[in-house]
Amino acid sequence: MNNELIGENIILALVPILMGSGLAIQTAINSRLRMYVTSPYLSSAISFIVGAVFLLVLTLLSGQSPLISSTIITSNPWWLWFGGVVGSIALTANVLLFPRLGSIQTSVLPVFGQIIMGMVIDQFGLFQSPQLGMTSTKVVGVVLVTVGMLLATGIIRNRVKVISEINTSRVGRIGWQLFGIVAGALTSIQTAINGHLGAVLRSPVHAAMISFTIGAIILVIVTLSIRVPVRQNLMIAFNSGIGNWWIWIGGILGGSYVFAGSWLVPQIGTGQVVVIALFGQLLFSALIDQFGYFGSHVNRISMIRVIGLVILFIGTLITHFM
Repeated sequence: MNNELIGENIILALVPILMGSGLAIQTAINSRLRMYVTSPYLSSAISFIVGAVFLLVLTLLSGQSPLISSTIITSNPWWLWFGGVVGSIALTANVLLFPRLGSIQTSVLPVFGQIIMGMVIDQFGLFQSPQLGMTSTKVVGVVLVTVGMLLATGIIRNRVKVISEINTSRVGRIGWQLFGIVAGALTSIQTAINGHLGAVLRSPVHAAMISFTIGAIILVIVTLSIRVPVRQNLMIAFNSGIGNWWIWIGGILGGSYVFAGSWLVPQIGTGQVVVIALFGQLLFSALIDQFGYFGSHVNRISMIRVIGLVILFIGTLITHFM
């Protein structure tokens, strides 16, 4: 492998890390926004609308039309337009899972679903992603990533806490746990779909704009259907959060994540994008906890969490470079 190819691989690995870091920051920002607008559904809708507008501007600046020809719609599989649908479900999953499973399982189960589905997509080339067969080396990398993820999120150390947080029946709990895994799997599916859509439209930013627009429409419909007082809550948010302008930019970070994924998936595969982005997400989540950025509570990083991040990083390197 020559130096030029090694440099290109390093760059392709850094992009998902930045994607994951942006996702961690978006989560912190959206959590703060939810405090002001009081409705998690309205918060998600605002995030998607801001992201859609941001991507629309980028599409127009690139000299492309935001519209799609009827030929492209009729000549491609139906699932090509469902990236925004599954994305909106995945985004709101945490809202539904947290009061039923507690914070630890709400964090870990979707991530586990992301890893597994990402590898399945690569193994079989689903959603017309590049088919990258599973090797014994990749299996070792995925195992290390999973162990590191469990340590970094604290589920192993806080097993007793996980049990004490549960407030649903055993049967109901299993159902919600499965939904958490499915929600994570949907995130990987969204990444794969948008990657193919970007190839079809020959524009990752246009593909991301379509996905966010569909997701925004769905979340607006949900918000209105459950009769959230949108105008009143927005006025409260504007008046209360006037000094925290950054609470409105979560959608830009989310849009950037989808845009980068649409560009990167056709090159290195869904599984590798998901795994490497996961490292960036957990690393920056730890930094946000350590220093209390974006109005979050300070939660000092423990040694076992650092060890988990190191193991996760090693697993990420093995998965991508070996």
